[in-house]
Amino acid sequence: MTKIMRLKKIVKFYNETTQHEKCQLLFMMAKDIMIPIKKVDGIHCVELDKELPVCLNGTAFQFNIEDEKDY
Repeated sequence: MTKIMRLKKIVKFYNETTQHEKCQLLFMMAKDIMIPIKKVDGIHCVELDKELPVCLNGTAFQFNIEDEKDY
């Protein structure tokens, strides 16, 4: 499969799925996603929350981080 064919599949998926379906995909990918947070002592990478890593907030996707109170 060529890169162009893969890109076409990705664009087709993006155009043909609902926000809820995209959110479900992000939920499934959550274990592979980290969020960098800049702090005084450098950049800290935090994982997404185990229980609710991503949800819809209006029409946008909201990522929830692990131990949010520490950041």
